[in-house]
Amino acid sequence: MALSLQDFKTNFKNILQGHDGPIAVGVSGGPDSMALLKLISAAGEHSSIHALIVDHGLRPESADEAKAVQARIENWPHVQAHILTWGGGAQTRIQEEARRARYDLMVAHCAAHDISYLCLAHHMDDQAETVLFRLAKGSGLDGLAGMASLQPFDNDLTLVRPLLDVPKDDLVEFCTAQGIEVVADPSNEAEKFARVRLRRSAEILEEEGLSASRLATTAKRIARARSALEALADEAFEKNCLEKNTKRIVLRYDIINESLDEIGFRAILKAIKTLQPGEDYLPRMQKIEALFDDLKAEKSFRKRTLGGLIFERDDKEGHILIAVENA
Repeated sequence: MALSLQDFKTNFKNILQGHDGPIAVGVSGGPDSMALLKLISAAGEHSSIHALIVDHGLRPESADEAKAVQARIENWPHVQAHILTWGGGAQTRIQEEARRARYDLMVAHCAAHDISYLCLAHHMDDQAETVLFRLAKGSGLDGLAGMASLQPFDNDLTLVRPLLDVPKDDLVEFCTAQGIEVVADPSNEAEKFARVRLRRSAEILEEEGLSASRLATTAKRIARARSALEALADEAFEKNCLEKNTKRIVLRYDIINESLDEIGFRAILKAIKTLQPGEDYLPRMQKIEALFDDLKAEKSFRKRTLGGLIFERDDKEGHILIAVENA
């Protein structure tokens, strides 16, 4: 199905809830991000669009490619093209480190220019790939929900993914029809990267009915179930929270003893995320699950530390204390 500018414009406006201030778009020069930038520019809803081109410096030609992309888009309506440069240096986990650097640079640019929405060109095939990748890693419900079209990044910035329902092929066709020259990234063909190897298995999986469309639909359904569980867990947390500040949280033991396991687990996870915000500080899920199992066990619970937090169970008072270590 061909991309419709009017359909995109309506969907994009709904996602942003009418926001018409400055926005940013991550632009790699590939068909996905070039199509997204063109659609946002043509929609005409935003008078200031910051196109953020990150030069990772991972290949000798990357600087010239970034300048070429900048030259192609700098005259598009409402677009300001910015090249952000990373010093590089990663020898292992190259894709992961480059991705982290890309986000850091774009987030810093948004903060410096009072931009509250950063648009990313993840599409339906990316969503399917994300679900498969997380399934291979043994992710739970939250991971299998995939990427969200609107995702708060921090207090000042929200990530926007308006193309999650659009197949990759439609974006390529759109660029061809619009005469948009795109960049091909050789790393997309490098077999050594796990995500690329998984991507190459897509054709085999599709023959068995596991298409990108079905995986994306499954992710939506899982996300809907996750939202319901989160609402129940939030309700249980507020009902059983006796004390909450930036240093410690005290919960009634009833939150574990009288709740369904998934609700109790999510409430404990909420406490951990409240005291240690940010994915970098979150312990491995297996360790949190083991902690939860021990907290709900009838045997005595020994005080322990996990992820910079101290966990104690006061059986006499019927409380669970979670506190920041050395606070």
